[in-house]
Amino acid sequence: MKKLFLTVVLSFLAVGVFAQKKVLKEAEKALRKGEIDNAITNATQASQDAETKVDALVLLGDIYQEKFLTGGLTNMEDAQKSFDWYMKAMEVADDKVKEDLMQEAILNPADDTKAMGGSKLGALEAVLLNESNKAMEAEDYERAYKCLKIVTQINSDITKDFFAGYSAENAGMDDEAVAYYKKVIASEEDYDNKSYAYNQVITNLIDNENYDEGLKVLRAAKEEYPEEKLYPQWEVDILIKIDQMDEAIEGLESLIAQGDVEKNIYYMLSYLQWNNEDFDDALVNAKKALEMDPNYPEALYVAGSVVYNQGAELMSKANNEVDDDAKYQELKKQAMDKFKEAQPYFEKAIEADPNDVYSLRPLSTIYDQLGMDDKRDAILDRLDALEGGN
Repeated sequence: MKKLFLTVVLSFLAVGVFAQKKVLKEAEKALRKGEIDNAITNATQASQDAETKVDALVLLGDIYQEKFLTGGLTNMEDAQKSFDWYMKAMEVADDKVKEDLMQEAILNPADDTKAMGGSKLGALEAVLLNESNKAMEAEDYERAYKCLKIVTQINSDITKDFFAGYSAENAGMDDEAVAYYKKVIASEEDYDNKSYAYNQVITNLIDNENYDEGLKVLRAAKEEYPEEKLYPQWEVDILIKIDQMDEAIEGLESLIAQGDVEKNIYYMLSYLQWNNEDFDDALVNAKKALEMDPNYPEALYVAGSVVYNQGAELMSKANNEVDDDAKYQELKKQAMDKFKEAQPYFEKAIEADPNDVYSLRPLSTIYDQLGMDDKRDAILDRLDALEGGN
């Protein structure tokens, strides 16, 4: 009785396996006939049985790839589903099946919607790469990104990751772009567009005020591209934003020591030194910026402010000399000389920007101290109009 029962059970199991193989055959037949929905239904059913699971999962990948191809390569969801089913097959397949799935393919010269060689993931990759290239040429960056998103899932490398990021960036998908650019800069491989990827990641981090991470990435870029002068300047910008002024000053001084810097570097250094109350050095570097551009408004303001403050300090000392008239007169003369020295800096600054209240205010005081009442009053009227909103 036990043997008979066991035989009956085995017979049922054999019937079940045969039935699922039959369902799988029906799915393959439906695919050949172009009956896609019927093929999907039968293949999905066959994928539930352990004996037919792998073949059914591979077939589902084939079905959705065929659906994508015969649909004019427009429905990227079908391409993604094809990839997803192939990957499910990879999870449970043996090495031989995995090798077949990943077999490299090339496009058929007579029909670039078909591939030769591999027919699974390799074929899907070849077609999608070709479509992404055509989309990039047509500046259809959204389609290019959708193609490359799947391509990089199939077989990622630094070039594919870069162009996935580049197409996403140009399609207005900044988060997606940065994710791919981060993969590019994480690679140890040399690549011509790697510095561009660094720039986009750094810019994104700064724009999102993620300064600590931005500084970390920036310093990695600086180390990898030591000849790039943009990175030290960016580093200074970030250091200023996170209030690390001493390091920012050191960075600017290092840039200047390397030679051949623009006027803005001298200005930035003078501005930081001025805020750091290192007035003598601030004046020296502001003047160097002005040697390169005599009408540089920001440098004019720093230079004028340093000299003006020196005059104000001398005048304050003079006013404290109540018992020594000679000392008072000496200090006052020194103060007047400083005000006269500061005057043209502020006058040039407001020539560039007549509404620069920060230059107008000390200039009004200078005119007052120098007895230039008409000019003082004109400046005060202009300040009243500006600050009163008239």
